[in-house]
Amino acid sequence: MASRPPARCPLCKEDVRPDQRLVDHLAEEHTKRELAREVVSEHEAKRVGDVSE
Repeated sequence: MASRPPARCPLCKEDVRPDQRLVDHLAEEHTKRELAREVVSEHEAKRVGDVSE
């Protein structure tokens, strides 16, 4: 049976512990402001991509 590589946190770029889900890592290890900045950054990157097409 093939094993999956560990999830990687998009904020801190660290592998999530095998006994932890990504959503739990994000909620426990990062502030709401960090999460909000990441969402805004992704949103703005998509908008720029839409304009340049």
